[in-house]
Amino acid sequence: MSKLATSRLSKDRSWIHYLRVMRIDHWLKNVFILFGHMVALGLLPGLLVWERIPTIAWAVFFSLIPACLVASANYILNEILDAPFDRTHPTKKYRAVAAGLVNIPVLWVLMAGLIVAGFAFALWFFNLSYNLSLLLLLISGLVYNVRPFRFKDRAFLDVIAESFNNPIRLWLGWYSLGPANSFPPLSILLAWWFFGALLMAGKRYSEYRFIGNADRSARYRKSFSVYTERSLVISMIVYANFFCFCMGVAITHYRPNLIFVFPVVVGAIGVYFNRAMTDEGARLEPEELLKNPLIIAATFLTVVIGAILAWLPFDLINAFGFLKLIPGG
Repeated sequence: MSKLATSRLSKDRSWIHYLRVMRIDHWLKNVFILFGHMVALGLLPGLLVWERIPTIAWAVFFSLIPACLVASANYILNEILDAPFDRTHPTKKYRAVAAGLVNIPVLWVLMAGLIVAGFAFALWFFNLSYNLSLLLLLISGLVYNVRPFRFKDRAFLDVIAESFNNPIRLWLGWYSLGPANSFPPLSILLAWWFFGALLMAGKRYSEYRFIGNADRSARYRKSFSVYTERSLVISMIVYANFFCFCMGVAITHYRPNLIFVFPVVVGAIGVYFNRAMTDEGARLEPEELLKNPLIIAATFLTVVIGAILAWLPFDLINAFGFLKLIPGG
């Protein structure tokens, strides 16, 4: 193929590069909003009524749209500001901005358009608390990427800040169905936050090992100049324990039957980390990891078993005599 033909082909397909910067495939992260829907339906009295199911279904679908638009705006910001660092990464140097395949001013306009469209949609369909949660999602992207904050450069704080998007998505799901003056239980919020921190710390560990060079790691991500394999593993253990503690508190108070889903949750986390810590998995973004068939199957199994246990009309704890193992129980 001639150079002229190659140039024309690249130009004809330039719009694809802009779509890639928007990271539409990363919208998969917003599946965590569904957890907020499930918590609201399970805990808010009178919300799940047969006659309201069509309305609820539309609200669930519509609640994903503003989140996806604002998330894409954050991804554009991330890729523009990270381009100098991405050029030092073995695979991210091929991203559109780092490789010089897109026009930066066009990206800024696209980012602004996504933000306006996202909030216009949210203001039209949802209450104030949903819109404030959406604003938090935007602010989260700003403080994560923009100086003088740029939390992504600060060891451990980068994981805590990025995983804070989990509680935000829970709020988006909750407030798309529930009233603006309600609030999901703090124990569930914290458990969801620490669960996200556990997954992100695992990804940091895999990425740190994948780069395999301390100097190159530090040039790509400043936090890697502080991290070590040991400190990352210890942080994962800490996040896992906090997740189990907070989830245990929530289950004991709201849905005791869900204690039986814990072995499945642990198994699903094991499947995730087994994949993330392979050489191939270390090259992938979390969204790509979530597309792995085993991870999908483990996640689906966890959700199905959890839903069944949450809605059982009888108490499994007493049925199996678990409390009788405790003196006085």
